[in-house]
Formats: sequence, C-alpha cells, structure tokens
Amino acid sequence: MKKLFISIIIIVSICSLFAKKSDYIIAKVAKDIIMKSDLQRQIFQMKNANMWNDEMTVADVLEDMIVGKIILARAKEVGIKPDENKIRNIVDTQIKNIKAKYPDESTFYSDLRQANMTESDLKQYYFDTINEQQLQNQLVQTHINKNIQVSDKEVESYYSEHKDEIINQYKVYKISLLLRNVSASKETIDNAFAEITKVKNRLKAGEDFKTVAKEISQCPSGQSGGDLGWFSRGMMVKEFENAAFKLNIGEISDIVKTDFGYHIIQLDDKKGNEIRASHILILTTPNEDDFERENEFMEGIYNRLNSGEDFAELAREYSQDKETSMNGGFLGNFTEQEFPELFREEIAQIEDNSFSLVIQHDNTFYIFQKSELNNEQDFFTTYKELTQRILINKKQNENAKNWIEQVKKEYYIHIFEDRLNEFIEEINRTN
Repeated sequence: MKKLFISIIIIVSICSLFAKKSDYIIAKVAKDIIMKSDLQRQIFQMKNANMWNDEMTVADVLEDMIVGKIILARAKEVGIKPDENKIRNIVDTQIKNIKAKYPDESTFYSDLRQANMTESDLKQYYFDTINEQQLQNQLVQTHINKNIQVSDKEVESYYSEHKDEIINQYKVYKISLLLRNVSASKETIDNAFAEITKVKNRLKAGEDFKTVAKEISQCPSGQSGGDLGWFSRGMMVKEFENAAFKLNIGEISDIVKTDFGYHIIQLDDKKGNEIRASHILILTTPNEDDFERENEFMEGIYNRLNSGEDFAELAREYSQDKETSMNGGFLGNFTEQEFPELFREEIAQIEDNSFSLVIQHDNTFYIFQKSELNNEQDFFTTYKELTQRILINKKQNENAKNWIEQVKKEYYIHIFEDRLNEFIEEINRTN
C-alpha cells in the first residue's frame, strides 16, 4: 500500500511540476479542456497500474479521455449528483488505510512534504477522481445500460453456439484459501510496555527527553530527538492527539497507547491552533519472532496437506478468514481472468487440483487451493452465469459504442493535432 501511495504522490506532484513548466491545451471537449499534463498523468497512471501495452497509442488514450469528458458532461446535464458525503467517507477511509501502513504519522507527512503536497491536496485528488468515476458510472448504469436484458433462451443459444470457445477460454476453477494473520504476541506487547515503562522512569529521574528519544525511540523521528514538527487537530491518531493537546509547554505525558505502540509525548511549543511536539515510540507491531512463529505454523499445515489431509477440514479448523472458513475455505468459482488480482500469478501457477506453497503478503500468510471442476458435470449449469455475463457485456459494449458515437455529434470536439504530435515526439524521446 505504501508503494501505491508513493506512486500516487509521484503522479500528482510530477504532473503538477510538468504543468508549471510547459503545459498547453491538447483538446477541447464541450466546455472542458484536456491539457498536456492531463494526458501525461493518464499515461503515467496506466503504466504504473500495468494497464499499458505495446499496442496502445497516445491517440488511443486521448480518445478514451475525450469519451470520458463527454460522459461527464452528459451526466452533469441530466442532473446526476454523486453522494459527496459518501465520497468523502471513501476518501477518509483510503487515507486512513494508507496511514496505517506507515510506522507512524510523521513518516507519512514526511513523504507528503517530499512531494510538496499536503494531506488536503491528496484528499482533493482522491475526491475529484472518485467523483468523476461515480458520475460516469451512474450515467452508464441509469441512461446507457439500464434496459439491457438477456433471456434464458438467448443464454442457452449463445452457449450452444460458443460452447467450446467458452469452456476453453473461460475454464472455471474452484478456489479455496486458508489464511493466518500475524499479530503481536502477548509477550511482544508486554515487552514493549516494560520498555516504555523504563523510558518513563528515566525521564522522571531527570534525563533529557531528546537524548533518550535518539537512543530508544523506534520512530524515524527519533534521529531528531523525536521531533514531529508542527501539527493541528485531525493530523494525528485520536489517542495521541488527545494526550498531546492537553499538555503544557515543556510537560511530558504519561504512557499513551495507539495502534502503532506505546508513546511518551513532550510538548515543545504552541502557536494558535497548532502545537509542536516530540515523542518516544516503542512499537507493538509483530516482530520477527511473531512472523517466524506463524510461518512455522503454516508450514506445518502445508506438510499436512502434502500428507493427504483434507484442505476444507484444515481451513475450517485453522483459517482466520471468517467469511470462508465455515465453508471449508471456499472463496468462489473463477476463470483465470477473474482470479483475485493480488494473487493472480501465484494462483495461476498452481497445478490443477493442488495447492500453493505458503505465501506471505504484509502481515498475513496464505495457502490457496485450485480445483478443476469435474468435466462430467452439466457444463451449462456451471457456465450459465458466466455465459449470461458474457452476453450482457457484449450487448453493453455495443450499446455504449452506439451511444457514444451518437452523443459525440452533439458536442464540440477539437484536437490540436500539431500539439498532440509534439507531445508524442516528447514521449518517444524519453522512451
């Protein structure tokens, strides 16, 4: 997640810098415009998300952006209004999830400062992006594809005509999983509390806060004596913020517990609604022993699977995923194209009717099972829903294409070909 977040910062900050240096209009669409920096950002995002391939051209990307602007314009014309409060909640959750991947909030804000951004800038970027997506999605759902239906007869007929193609291209697998989360053991948490208690006693005995922070703190800010800089309410986790804002200048807090660990805070200065504080942090996140303990446990389950024990029974007994464990770890039936994106490669590499090695991602260990559906089953029953989706998608694409071609005639569209060619030359020079 942190890698994704840094990529977003790069996208926003690079394109902001790009805009300041040599930006210009590449296309006009109705009352809107597409700048060189907009096109640059879109290409950067696509490459960053592995959505770019050698067959794509800059002109194709621009055409998609023009279509997006048209859909956006029509959505506003017909009065579609996304729920802004819902979008803000989505944004707040996204920012919270990003922060949670950092060892502490000071590192999060340090990355923002390096990108010459504020948290408000990042929130606004997310808000604008999600708002546009929801406007477009709601128009497509309510005005373009609202009347698309397929009958059982159409599904049966399409399946009958394309049976071999569907089965070969969309082979369906039953995917199951067994997962275990790595959490800090009671011993790890107790040791952290014992450590922060020693720190508290040293400070009570008169030792210098910043000297102790440099020696003990497990936060990157420890290198600068625990200094977190200036911040206002809403910028730190609630428990930390409440304790910090109650302090007087020079006062040292009691031990404060947050999701990051145990803190001791010193208020360094106060100015209006902002304060400057330092802290000493002892982390309560899982340590190497916790990871090793859970890894050994999962390796033991893997060995039991190799010995012939039933995956479903082991998943029911040991998996910590509440949604799937009660069903023997059953995650769903998927085609290769539909495998969970995060583990698509690992699942694809599993031999049919077998299971993966132990896979670690962040603080979780996984074992996946991939089972080929019995070829003797009634394939139409198995593939009916998939065939229905294929047919609906086919109709939606045809409907959307016709709608877009018709609506494009109603809007003013002008592409500055010379500027587009100049931009393409710049792209080619940098590749």
